[in-house]
Amino acid sequence: MSAEEFAERAIEAQEAERARLAREIHDGIAQRLASVGFHLSAALRALPPSGGPSAREARHQIEAARELADLAFAETRAAIAGLRPPVLDDLGLSAALAGLAREASARQPALDVTVTVSGELEAPLPDHLQTALYRIAQEAVANVLRHAGADSAALLLEYDRDRVRLIVVDDGRGFDPRRVPPDSYGLRGMTERAELLRGRLTLRSRPGDGTTLRTVLPLP
Repeated sequence: MSAEEFAERAIEAQEAERARLAREIHDGIAQRLASVGFHLSAALRALPPSGGPSAREARHQIEAARELADLAFAETRAAIAGLRPPVLDDLGLSAALAGLAREASARQPALDVTVTVSGELEAPLPDHLQTALYRIAQEAVANVLRHAGADSAALLLEYDRDRVRLIVVDDGRGFDPRRVPPDSYGLRGMTERAELLRGRLTLRSRPGDGTTLRTVLPLP
């Protein structure tokens, strides 16, 4: 088995496991949360419209519980979408990155996230490369949301004849890369994905000057 075939099968196995988890969460946790929300709504309707302090307190607690159930359900659906985004299968990497940018802006309305695609390929980008680049972008954007405090971020997808580049840039607070723990799961995972495909991931950042994450993967 060639290195390229090994990398493709490894990524396929990872994605198959993600898809299995997504199905289990959807069919189990998500359905139960939806049922909890339904029963809480029914309990609210069953309470008398007027009542003493006990009835008012019961209404207050049920409403709070329903809000928590609705929030947990929404977060579960987001987790399912993150495990296996349908748009990646249906419309490809460019559309999936655009969806990722919209989701980031929705979570942090003050953050402006743009996507730019340049260059063309003679043949479609193989699925395992699309998946790897999407996962790297997903983790990079999550880091921007969690840590950067940025006003804007950009996802740049660039196609050359023999390679594809994904660059994620933000204008946030930045950091000293030398102080990132060597066992940092997010950075390690992105680096391993790139190296599995004979690619390279580099990080440039400094305090007060934003962050640039660059991934370069060779084309088969």
